Amino acid sequence: MASAPEGRFSHYTPVLNTDRFFALRLTAVFTVISLVASLLITTVGVLLTGQRDWLAALSMALLIPLLLVPPLCYPLLAKLAAVTRDNRKLRQQAREDHLTGLFNRPHLMSMLERELSLSQRHDHPVSILLVDIVDFVDIADRYGRHTGDRLLRIFSERIRDKIRESDLFGRIDGAQFLLVLPHTDYNDALHMAEGLRSLTASIQVQTDDGLAGFEIRIGTASTENSGRRLNALLNEADYALYQSRNEHRHSDLPG
Repeated sequence: MASAPEGRFSHYTPVLNTDRFFALRLTAVFTVISLVASLLITTVGVLLTGQRDWLAALSMALLIPLLLVPPLCYPLLAKLAAVTRDNRKLRQQAREDHLTGLFNRPHLMSMLERELSLSQRHDHPVSILLVDIVDFVDIADRYGRHTGDRLLRIFSERIRDKIRESDLFGRIDGAQFLLVLPHTDYNDALHMAEGLRSLTASIQVQTDDGLAGFEIRIGTASTENSGRRLNALLNEADYALYQSRNEHRHSDLPG
């Protein structure tokens, strides 16, 4: 069987009931507008020309829009609604993490670069928190992948409810998250980190063995210390997270 030539595949966008309903409403609006316009133009024409058979003229003014507008507008509007919906979904997928609904890494990095540019222009600090769920791989291995996914979703929802509307929160890799805090200095970012640790301590996930808790480690960085270059800011947060991991390991060693 011959295969389809490369580059000939097309993306088919199905027309859903919501698209049809939208197209139906808009077609009705266009039909009414066409009827009113047709009646007005015909009435003016009848008055100016003194045509005696005005009833036939008005009947044609009503009939023509009813015959032409719906069959022309409805299919076009239904397809347009479907394409618009599909494009909106693609844009959403391009910036969101599929599991948590948070920003994904590429979009979050782009937004962080934008915030750093604004910080440079208006001279205000920007801080970031690099958040890592402790021993997430062990948790997923012990309780199963679905429990691990549920933990990530619950954690994401609780943190998203805690932060400000202007803050940017995303999942950048596995069980690692990045919180961008515009107009926030280093000390305030440290207070936010403590608040997130306290919040996480109250989160529990249902497993086959009952409720299970977890911990997070946070690396904090600010433009006050690292400057406004993206890589320098991320490296500072990563180093702070590395130190936090080492302190956690040392605290677990027997005294």
